[in-house]
Amino acid sequence: MGYNHVVGKLYCGRDYAELQFKVRDRAFKETEPKVVRIKYGEVESVDYSGGWFRPSVLILATRSPEKLSEFPGVHVGRIEFQVIRGSRSEAKKVEALIRFKQSEAFLAESEERLQEKRSEP
Repeated sequence: MGYNHVVGKLYCGRDYAELQFKVRDRAFKETEPKVVRIKYGEVESVDYSGGWFRPSVLILATRSPEKLSEFPGVHVGRIEFQVIRGSRSEAKKVEALIRFKQSEAFLAESEERLQEKRSEP
């Protein structure tokens, strides 16, 4: 399967990142888009890389690999998006946004654990 056969996008919502993709299995036949929502607390890492002679790539890894099982080309909870030229500046921002939202989720999780500890007799 080549890169031209899979088309997708990444949407960053308030509480989750939403991955959408569809597969073109023949020249004119496309499948229905599939959507997976991943809470920011489930994101393990996000990295953006690119250079003059390398394609720009956004790599997203999750702690829940079963959520990405339907995506073509996924490696144990890690997906790589090849970023098109017009979306490179947004991809750089997405990396920072997801890291920020991830830190907020970890902070909320820590606060919940502290409150549970305080309420224990």
